Amino acid sequence: MAFKADLFESLIDPQLFELPKELAIIDRLLDDERFLEPIRRKLTARRGRPTIPLETYLRMMYLKRRYRLGFEALVKEVADSLVWRRFCRLRLTDKVPDATTLIKLTHRLGPEVIEQLNDALMAQLVEARLMKRHGQRIRVDTTVVEANIHHPTDAGLLADGVRVLTRLMRRAKQAGIGVRLSVRDRLRSVRRRLRRIGQVLRRGGEKAQAEVDRLTAEVARRAEQTLQEAERMARAVQRRIRQLGPAVGARYRALAQGLVTYTRRLRRVLEQTRLRLQGIRTIPDRLVSLFDPDARPIRRGKLSKPVEFGYKLTLVETQEGFISHWRLHVGNPSDDSLLVDAVAGHIHAVGATPRAVAADRGMSSRANDAALRAMGIAHVALPARGGRARRLFERRWAFRRLLRWRSGQEGRIAHLKDTFELDRSRYRGADRAATWSGEGIFAHNLTRAARRLLALAPAQA
Repeated sequence: MAFKADLFESLIDPQLFELPKELAIIDRLLDDERFLEPIRRKLTARRGRPTIPLETYLRMMYLKRRYRLGFEALVKEVADSLVWRRFCRLRLTDKVPDATTLIKLTHRLGPEVIEQLNDALMAQLVEARLMKRHGQRIRVDTTVVEANIHHPTDAGLLADGVRVLTRLMRRAKQAGIGVRLSVRDRLRSVRRRLRRIGQVLRRGGEKAQAEVDRLTAEVARRAEQTLQEAERMARAVQRRIRQLGPAVGARYRALAQGLVTYTRRLRRVLEQTRLRLQGIRTIPDRLVSLFDPDARPIRRGKLSKPVEFGYKLTLVETQEGFISHWRLHVGNPSDDSLLVDAVAGHIHAVGATPRAVAADRGMSSRANDAALRAMGIAHVALPARGGRARRLFERRWAFRRLLRWRSGQEGRIAHLKDTFELDRSRYRGADRAATWSGEGIFAHNLTRAARRLLALAPAQA
């Protein structure tokens, strides 16, 4: 749908609405019904208020990730800019969508829609001959998308639980629930011990760990007392909901859900803390945040960051620099278990089998090598240990050339993290972190396509 000026806008100099070259190309790329179909299929509700125009939402979300804006800052920038209003298909008299509307719609669409949008873009790029379908080289790697959480410690997680549950119980008291129940604020006592733990750790010494464990146990006792009070309050809220029946409001339901959710998570943190105080320092599937329960500790062998807390992300990059496939994983699955699925995802998105695949040593295995060759891939560059025959094979010029090209993916990952915010997810939870990652990758692919078209324009002229 092309932008048409109304009577009021026709009085303004048209040059003030002119889009920059890169943004004009992206506007033409997005002016394709294939980008709106996945959103329409997801939004099937027939009741409620009408949502914002889909082409407006799609363009605003691109601007958000391209220029690293928050939702509220995005709304202000679009409202103040004639150029961005035109790009988003908004007239001067149109109201810019509210930030909360954008947030709710983004979470409602989810990562599946973002993946379908990226697949539609891949098809468009193939049709425009900006990307090869056949004879393609791809490189596969993984990285970590950190969760937006503080560094997890046992005492810190317990303090988070005490703070959240105390706040929820106060809200219940204000609503007239559990008036006779005792609610004690232990947050001041907990914070005093947290400060003491910090002082002990800075001082160091042989007895530091014993002192930290003692203080952590004191925090755990106070968290246990708060947890018992919160469980009693949760039962009182549930009784009030049953009494009200159909007349119960969303406020009571949200309060009950919050109490149930955070009592369960605090109970789990208490169990982890007891294990660690018993000397069990390695706990499988450890909870590292009360607010992002899907985040996990991930060891990557980096000296600067021995442990990162978040999600593992698989990326497939084409020789033109586009990300054809991505997948977010909870926990830290081994890299070699992700390679075949990643290549299959590229084939699904592009519609053709690549000619060559390159990956690092972490994805190398005989099973992966055999599986990729069974797919019809002629050249597979997976460095691996082996005898003299393997060493001779890896010294071949074609193998070494693929490996040198694969090392360039580290630069692509750094670019995605620095420019499109794939370093840390601002959304909480695995599904929302996948949405965050997909938005950044989609914005990167659009920007990459526009720059390739700009580079080709002088040559074609």
